Amino acid sequence: MPNRRLRLFVLAVAAALAAATSASAFPRTARPDLVLSAGGTFAVTGTPNDGGFSFAISTMWPVGARGSFGLMAFADDMGTNLIELYDANDGTPLGTAADLHRRAWGAAWRADADVWSLGRWSGGASGSWGYWRVEDDRRGNIVAAASALGFTLGADARRPIGGSRDIGLALRYHRLSVDPSVAYLRVDRYASAALELRWASRGRND
Repeated sequence: MPNRRLRLFVLAVAAALAAATSASAFPRTARPDLVLSAGGTFAVTGTPNDGGFSFAISTMWPVGARGSFGLMAFADDMGTNLIELYDANDGTPLGTAADLHRRAWGAAWRADADVWSLGRWSGGASGSWGYWRVEDDRRGNIVAAASALGFTLGADARRPIGGSRDIGLALRYHRLSVDPSVAYLRVDRYASAALELRWASRGRND
């Protein structure tokens, strides 16, 4: 069963989504853009390192004509180690089972800037800085955990699919601080690729 912190994180994400998509939650001029990202991680350091699912939700306030700034909550899966099971009596192989699993979650400040456009396509650069919580578990039971500060650098390409919606692909590099006093080897960098869907709070011609 997921631990208490992870359940609280999921509830916070759900609350943020409900607030950001509610037409009456904020005056129109004060509402941020909502950005949902879903994809996967790869090029993970440490062990496990085979990657997994990546999810983020961001609320972004426009800054000038080409920029935006806001808050992002995220959850990234780093991978799972597999082990072979054998019968304790005669050594008969019993199959493969999941052993150690690693995930990271947290929140960060995020800044985006549009840098190019070509026809209906446009692209930009993105950066964030914030807090990561790295947790190792075996079948839901936390066996090791550590906190870190980190940052991301990324780029995206997107196109409109409606009057106030964009869809595109985002690539990001994630770097975490490493505390040498932590007794176990954990992830200190990884990459992610995600499909990103953005709902704009103001029309494209505002």
